[in-house]
Amino acid sequence: MEMMTEQTIEGYESVKTWRRDLSDQWGGDPIAEEPEKLQALARFCEFVGEDPDTIIGRCFRVRKSDGERVISAKWRAHYAGKIREFREHNPDQESQRLGTNVLSFLIHNGVLIQV
Repeated sequence: MEMMTEQTIEGYESVKTWRRDLSDQWGGDPIAEEPEKLQALARFCEFVGEDPDTIIGRCFRVRKSDGERVISAKWRAHYAGKIREFREHNPDQESQRLGTNVLSFLIHNGVLIQV
């Protein structure tokens, strides 16, 4: 995976969804006002070696019985663990905020997750 920058990460659909939902919820453009949100997501993507759309895509599966798109408990648990590891690898004061920004990204893309 190529190195993520704020400019390259903004092109992903899941990041556009996150930005739109945050703007709808809070007004203005929270990502423009707080660029550390994108920086945290870029660092997390590098940490797990996946792009934002891949992360969101893995968190869902299509249920065989009715074809409905549902959360994948396996992948949700996987990323909850990765967020914990990510925080541990960033033990300074910003580790909590880094994890919170990644959680915000997941939640605004329909992945309800707790760490």
